[in-house]
Parts: sequence; C-alpha cells; structure tokens
Amino acid sequence: MYFEAYRELEKTVVQQRRRIVKIRNDACNPNQCNYECIDVCPVGRRKERLAPIKLIKESSKPVIEGSLCTSCGKCVTRCPLGAIIISYEIGGQKIQGTQLPIDLKRWKQSPYIINPTVFRRFSEKDTIFGRVQCNPNFENYQVGIHSHLDAILQARRSGYSRVDHALSAASWTVYDHFRGAFSWNKLTYAPGAKFDEGLGEPPTGRFEVKDPERTTHIVKHAARSYGAALVGICKLDRNWLYTHDLKGVSENIPAHIENVVVMAIEMDLEALQTTPAYPGAYATGNGYSRMAFTQACLAEFIRELGYDAIPAGNNLGLSVPLAIDAGLGQYGRHGLLITPEFGSNVRLCKVFTDLPLLPDAPIDFGALDFCRTCKSCADACPSSSISYDDNPSWVGPTISNNPGILKWYVNVESCYNFWTLNGNDCSRCIISCPFTRNRHWSHGVKRFFIKQIPWLNRLWVKLDSWMGYGKQRNPTAFWKPEKEFIHTRKGNR
Repeated sequence: MYFEAYRELEKTVVQQRRRIVKIRNDACNPNQCNYECIDVCPVGRRKERLAPIKLIKESSKPVIEGSLCTSCGKCVTRCPLGAIIISYEIGGQKIQGTQLPIDLKRWKQSPYIINPTVFRRFSEKDTIFGRVQCNPNFENYQVGIHSHLDAILQARRSGYSRVDHALSAASWTVYDHFRGAFSWNKLTYAPGAKFDEGLGEPPTGRFEVKDPERTTHIVKHAARSYGAALVGICKLDRNWLYTHDLKGVSENIPAHIENVVVMAIEMDLEALQTTPAYPGAYATGNGYSRMAFTQACLAEFIRELGYDAIPAGNNLGLSVPLAIDAGLGQYGRHGLLITPEFGSNVRLCKVFTDLPLLPDAPIDFGALDFCRTCKSCADACPSSSISYDDNPSWVGPTISNNPGILKWYVNVESCYNFWTLNGNDCSRCIISCPFTRNRHWSHGVKRFFIKQIPWLNRLWVKLDSWMGYGKQRNPTAFWKPEKEFIHTRKGNR
C-alpha cells in the first residue's frame, strides 16, 4: 500500500546506483529449499548455458555470477530462507540496500515506509519464538522462559513466589488450550455442551450486505461486545503474511479473503506495572486469553452470517503493521504498536474475512516524532535491546528482524535471553512509554501537545520522569483487597 512513498524517495538515487545481487552463504541451506532461485531466474529459463545462478558441486549451494545477472531481484523475493540480498554501488561506493537515504520528513508523514528492493515476507520460523522451537543453531534453542524456574522460586524475591507464578501460568489457559480460537472453520460443540444440539437448523445462505457502512458498524460493535478495547478494519496487505508457519507449511490465506478486522485488547495496567515480576506476566497472559476469546467469538459471529472468517493471534502474519493499516496506532521505538488511547498497553489479534467491510485509514498523533526524542523504553530495558539511535533504520541486528521497513529494530535475541533468566516475560518497555498511562485528563493534555506542538516533546519526557511514571510498581500491591481489575473498576459501573 505504501510502496509508492518509498519509490518517490528512491528516484533521488536510482540514476546513480547499480544493483548487485548476492547469496549469503551462511543463510543458504539447500536442504531447506527446492532451489527456487534457479527456477525463478528469467535468464536461466531463456538461456540455460548463460544462467547467472549455478550450483557448486562440493556444497550443492548456488552462486550468482555477477556478469550474467540482470539484478531483476526475482530470486530475492522467491528465496524462502531470505538468503539472497541486494546491495548497491552508488557513486562508486558499495552500500547495503538497507543503507539507502532516509527522508525523515516523509517518514513522519507516512504510516511506514518500505524499501521494496530489500523487504520480503518471512517465515514464522524466523521469529524469535519460532527459532526457539525450530532452529538448532540458535543459542536458546529449546530453552523456554521457565527453564530456570526452580532456582528463581528458591530465591524468594518479591513477585516471584509460587503463588505469583501460578497466577501467571494459569492466565494463559484460554490462549494455550482453546484451539478453537485459531480454527479456520465453524466450531463444533463439545460433547454434552449443548442440551438442544441437533434440534433445529441454523440459518442457511449469506446475510445480504446492502449497506457496507452499517455492516462495518455492526462488526465493530460485536467485537467490542466480546472484549475488544479498540477495533479497526483494513484491506489485507499480503506483505504482512508469513510465508510459512512453524511447521514449515506454506501460509495460503485464500484469495477471496480481502479484509482484516484488527482488535486491541487492553491489559491490566496496574498489574503490568509490576513487570518483570510474575503479576506483570499475569497481565500479559490474561490479555492473550481474552484475545483468544474475543477473536473466536467474532469469527463465529461472521460465520453465522454466512461468511468465511480466519482468527489469529500472533500467527499467520505481523499484527503491528496490520493494526497500523487499520488505524489503531503507530510504530514505536520499542517495536510495538502505540495507540492514542492506551499507549502500548494492548495485545493484538485479528480476523481475516470476506465479509464486505469499509476500511479505516491510518492515523498520526505524533508518536513517530515523539519517539525520536524520547528514549524512555531504551533506558528501561533490562537487556539493552532497544536502540538509542535518533533515527530509524532499514535493518535490524538479528535474523528475526524483517528488514526493509524504516523503523527502530529491537534486538529480540538479547530480549528473549533476559526472559529465560527472569523466568518470565518482560514489559518494561511498555510501562515506561509516556503514552502508556491512565486516562487522567492531564495525560490527555500531554497527548494534545505531542500532536500539535512537537517541539515541546523533550519537556514532556522530562516531566514524565520527574513525576515518577514508568517505574516498577511493588508486586505485593497486586494482592491487596482493594485492587481493581478491568472488569471490576469503577468506570465499568
């Protein structure tokens, strides 16, 4: 959708540069592909003897002969392992494609900017959690976040008791065990769950959508009724879909699925503020379980209308860019979505559907410009995984960072390593963000000035620090009788 924004920027260097396609020997593994690069090469198909991609007999790995390569880039996008990259020679100087010029003014005015010569879809197996499960070469392969649990519990630190851990572990119950939340098909009843099962027939045929605007309102209202704090709709940009799932199976969402309903689930902010202790992890797990419930209910609602619905949490595709497309928020320095209503105190889920709906537009409330000034999340990160760079970049530090999107990239390897040592996930970046605050009117004033008068951003960062926001809350406070929850707080009555 936003490739045009980058292409205009690209015109400033396109006349001076020469593209160079090369294969990364460390990433190429013929045992995990079918030589797609050779099959897709247009030169090799026309004239096999002049094929620029040839096999090395000793290693069975392909190499590219630069004098024969036209640098069309088709092998780059086709390679399932992301082992083929493009570099450039501009003015006689070699640079990586990810080092192309950065136009900050355009970046601030766009939901995101993509470098189409570097960006590629990638496999879910390349995400940090996928590598933990599937990549034997990863240092934390088969190392779960509870691998050091016994030692952590024996240390008897505040917020790390057996009870705190039980609270956290149980909060994931719905997300971890209710497989129906991720079903592509209409759900069936559990035995004995429905007293009148088989008595009477459900409606047949499709609900006639005469007014897409009205239908869009109905779907959003239903999503909020099931638990969504925010709801947005976008057209499906297939660049955000994974190429393969964790089992290596190709992700093929049917072509007739064109819309995505993206939902944000609010987390328990007071509990989250105890992070990285276990009550903070409870807020995360509870958010994910409520995600599973909400996405499953909305998917069944759409199916009851006679349309296809595919619910998803973190699977199938990247949630943050889809949420940006759906108008829920903007990218943050910490790699997460920032919403104007809840900051980053949300979990994201989505439902892919063919139900005719009207898309929302991306929004701009000043978060990108604010993140250039504010480095609170980088200061708060216990593993130093968040960049302090003033400006975003095109590439990240690990293979779990999908390159080609102009943003700040997080070192997810060091982040996950801290999780294993902590025995729990960590949300310090979320609670330190000045946008992640309660709904007091003063924070509304701050958000207004961030949007309208960005040259005051540095002042708001200092005020946020002086007021003591973003600091860890005492984990024992979670167990106080007066503690309110999302479903019991006064604003709900």
